[in-house]
Amino acid sequence: MTNNHSYTRDFTVLASGIAAGILASRLLPPLIASAKASARTRMGADPFERLIEDHRQILDTLDQMADTGTNSTLRRGRLFLGLKRTLAKHALAEEDIVYPLLHGDGSTDTQHREESKHLYDEHADMKVFLFQLEQCLNSGEDWKEIVSSLRSLIGGHIEEEERDVFPLLRERLGTDQLPSLSGQIDREEAMVL
Repeated sequence: MTNNHSYTRDFTVLASGIAAGILASRLLPPLIASAKASARTRMGADPFERLIEDHRQILDTLDQMADTGTNSTLRRGRLFLGLKRTLAKHALAEEDIVYPLLHGDGSTDTQHREESKHLYDEHADMKVFLFQLEQCLNSGEDWKEIVSSLRSLIGGHIEEEERDVFPLLRERLGTDQLPSLSGQIDREEAMVL
């Protein structure tokens, strides 16, 4: 009877440890990212810099995808999954933090509310392109035309954000709210592991 009780206790301790590890691995990265980003911004870093870095990485990946032929199956798969992950974490931060700030509380002008909806719509279009790219990847078809269309969409999207949206939000929020914003952006991106 003692062996059975010891086995049950050992199993319970093991299961508790595994559960705690899983919980910590899901909760800690967003919390750590948020704290680090807030500290960087308090030291003068731009909270939008992380999103701008993502923009450059996304465009670079698309350029690599355009240069990768159908005979490079493993490379195509790696590039596609990297693009999909980067877009997912980036979109989560923008859709959950940046675009609601642009949209405002309803008292802001109609132009900014419409602009935020337009940016959401473009993200939806990007997801359709990702689906089409995955179909090409699975079938071994050439994806250059789809990659080109997606790059064109994303290029215009990036230009609008960096030229209009980010400067507007920097001005609207002021320096006292930027550390919090930076932490929120990094926290959202860290949600996608």
